[in-house]
Amino acid sequence: MLDRNLLANPAMWLEPANDGRHQLRDAPAMRESIPYIVSLPEQGLAAFVYTWVDRQSVAGYACAIFGPALPDGPVVGRMDGVQMQPDDNFDDWRIGDFYLSQDLEMHRARIEWKTDGAALAMDFEATHPAYGFANDPRGCWEFFADDRLEQGGLARGTITVGGKEYPFDATGHRDHSWGARDWEITHHWKWLVAQSGADIALHVFQMFVRGKIELRGFVFKDGQQAEVTGFECDFELDDALRQKTLNGTITDSLGRTTVFTSSCFAVQPLHPEPHTCLYEGALDMVIDGRKSLGWVEFKWPQADIDHSLQLASEGRAYKV
Repeated sequence: MLDRNLLANPAMWLEPANDGRHQLRDAPAMRESIPYIVSLPEQGLAAFVYTWVDRQSVAGYACAIFGPALPDGPVVGRMDGVQMQPDDNFDDWRIGDFYLSQDLEMHRARIEWKTDGAALAMDFEATHPAYGFANDPRGCWEFFADDRLEQGGLARGTITVGGKEYPFDATGHRDHSWGARDWEITHHWKWLVAQSGADIALHVFQMFVRGKIELRGFVFKDGQQAEVTGFECDFELDDALRQKTLNGTITDSLGRTTVFTSSCFAVQPLHPEPHTCLYEGALDMVIDGRKSLGWVEFKWPQADIDHSLQLASEGRAYKV
């Protein structure tokens, strides 16, 4: 178990039992979901796996391997509508060709996915205590989850594509949320995660909802984990609103400042429902002068993307 003394605010401790499945309330749009991501800029590859289950134990997954190392395009897989048993847990979670085994102590996990011509096998080991939204003094958004955790760690394994193996020894990130999820109430968000070895990890969630800007997250460095209190960033987009760069400054409750620069070397869209697009962007980063790995997800209404592309096709891509 990870040391709770790493937390600047002891009230932020999240019990390891939350690594397993939760009893979801009898309410609309209830679900539980877990993604893992790994960014490998030197190999030109990125991958994510994402699994979910609703309160009726109907589950699914979506996975993708993508990046400039794949000239024929990404390898993706998806399965939905799979009936699981109420007592199936995330220590032995299999949906078709996707497998997840978490130790239910919020420390280690094993992920496997195989499809035609591609495979991913990864071991994840957390490097700091999980950050729980509901334990943050600002709380968790009721339209997004009852609670949600974010956690960085070491990621080791192998990606196989087209018969070629890409072993990796890197860092990665996971989250885990349970509760209601209303995708359309939010207009836009930036979900940023990054790590530099085992001793720096960060997460920023900046959300635009009903005219307000909401902020959550943590910074783990110098042996202390503290809540994010401020976030300023600048970024570049293409005509389809895909992220190209992201640079910024983060402040936390210990009064520390963290500065980062990043370029997005690969982007893969994920559509959790027809009106929403999540652009999954793998980052080559520098944090406080140290080479780092990261990921940023930009959320847009699909209508915004369609409008931007229409403007570009008419030669009216406005500068902002």
